[in-house]
Amino acid sequence: MTVQRKRLIASKILTSLVVISMFISVGNSNAIFDILGFILMVTAGVGRIWASAYISGFKSGKVVKDGPYSIMRNPLYFFSFLGFVGAGLTFGSIVLTIMLIGTFMITHIPTILSEEKKLEGLFGDEYRKYIKSVPRFFPNFSKFYNPEEIQFYPKKFTKTLIEATYLIFGYGAVKLILWLHEIGVLPTLWINF
Repeated sequence: MTVQRKRLIASKILTSLVVISMFISVGNSNAIFDILGFILMVTAGVGRIWASAYISGFKSGKVVKDGPYSIMRNPLYFFSFLGFVGAGLTFGSIVLTIMLIGTFMITHIPTILSEEKKLEGLFGDEYRKYIKSVPRFFPNFSKFYNPEEIQFYPKKFTKTLIEATYLIFGYGAVKLILWLHEIGVLPTLWINF
């Protein structure tokens, strides 16, 4: 079983446990957390769409170094991370936010490391040079480079666009769960802090 496949299975299991937690517990209502969570979730969705426009059709085909890939090597994962944090904050729970960050770290860090090994094997010196000049995860905006044009594969991009849209609609799903707790449809077995 590949690292990517293991990551997807672990991610689904851990994320399911967090979602189950949302259905049986409630966070604290906090306007600042809610606004920040909304901003992070929308940024995550838009960011994944932006990164996908550059990588769709090229994954493992060439070293993509433009746009979001000029400021960090893993923008798709970075924006997913923002979505995880945003979901926890929207729920109003530091505990849930920490659980989501832990889920991300357990499921994504091994994948990032595995993918970097694979890309180094495929692209050798070109990728090693890229590693030395671009940070792995947190963006360095001073390195931003955007070419006049890029090659674009709409069919592959559309799949990622749909996936990124789930992040944006995730905000509404979290708010729906909170509302169902509020009106008594869902049980509240404990309050998350």
